Amino acid sequence: MQTTARRKSFATMTSRQMFSLWWNERWIRTLVILLAPIGLIDAIYTSLLFHTFGMDYEYNPLVRMALTSDLWFIWFLANVISFSIFAMIAGSYYLHTRSSVFDSRVGWLSGIVAFRVGAAVYNVLLYYDLAPALLGGLAITILTFLASNKLLNRTTDVSWAGFKGYWRAKYDRLHDRFLLRGLPRKSEIEAVALMTDKEVKPQTGISRVWMKRAGYIALALMIFFLTPFALGVVAEITGVGSFTDIYGPLMFWNELSGTGFLIGFGVIIVMISIIMFLILKAFSVEEGAW
Repeated sequence: MQTTARRKSFATMTSRQMFSLWWNERWIRTLVILLAPIGLIDAIYTSLLFHTFGMDYEYNPLVRMALTSDLWFIWFLANVISFSIFAMIAGSYYLHTRSSVFDSRVGWLSGIVAFRVGAAVYNVLLYYDLAPALLGGLAITILTFLASNKLLNRTTDVSWAGFKGYWRAKYDRLHDRFLLRGLPRKSEIEAVALMTDKEVKPQTGISRVWMKRAGYIALALMIFFLTPFALGVVAEITGVGSFTDIYGPLMFWNELSGTGFLIGFGVIIVMISIIMFLILKAFSVEEGAW
């Protein structure tokens, strides 16, 4: 008697697979680690809003009841840990079912992730009054849903090589379009032939390539050394530099330190991203039209 393979679904996952499968793939592991702190951010700012502005800023009756009781820390830990566990299970479920077209249901996973991210952004915006909180949270929710749904519907893995190749191909197509835009139609075949002949010739100008690499590395080093000065500017603008003068030597979380931390953290992430891009660019540069 012929046996048919069981379709992969949530029901066919073992408990071990739920909590360990997500670690097997690097980009899923990175995605889960990035999502895990969302529960912590949401719990911190929900508590800050509740204790600063009162019950009117919390619509969930269960959260109200938890925050007004002596066991509020149980809700806090549950809020943090539950979303981290959900992110792990979501990553494992995706890896378990992505080869199964009919049984993979990632829309609801993307919806939960997007809702939690949007809720955390809403709380942050509302606490600091940085922008219309409802519109900002809704926009982030929609963008997160689209991004996570696209990622969790992939059948191939995400990698730096694939990411760079995708944007390099787009750049090359745009570059070629600008080059050929001013040529008449009858000259296109000649232009392709000239480009082909140029590609088979041995490349020259090695010193120019190394000069470009040195330039990218120099820019990366310059941004690295400018990072402390940028953080000093953030400290002066947000007032964190005078924190010890106001509150004493102990550092704790409040409206002043929280603003400086978030802005400083964002500045560090942006600068590290630029440095990584410049380093990758330095090692991938080659002779050609620029």
